[in-house]
Amino acid sequence: MIHSSIDGQTEKICGHLEKICETKHKVELVSINNVDEIELSIYDKIVIGASVRYGKHRNTVYQFVKDRLDVLNKKQ
Repeated sequence: MIHSSIDGQTEKICGHLEKICETKHKVELVSINNVDEIELSIYDKIVIGASVRYGKHRNTVYQFVKDRLDVLNKKQ
């Protein structure tokens, strides 16, 4: 589970979702700022939680998706 948070609210929501999902799945919560350290292809599923400001996500979210579109498209 990857989060992009400005004021911490999205991170908090993802942390809550992590606790719920961990009852049935192994979950790793990572900031989008640290995602380069992770091999995304080893995960069965990828969840992205991203804050919205003025109707848009941060540029780092768009760039993350653009740079890893092939890997993300292979996930369910």
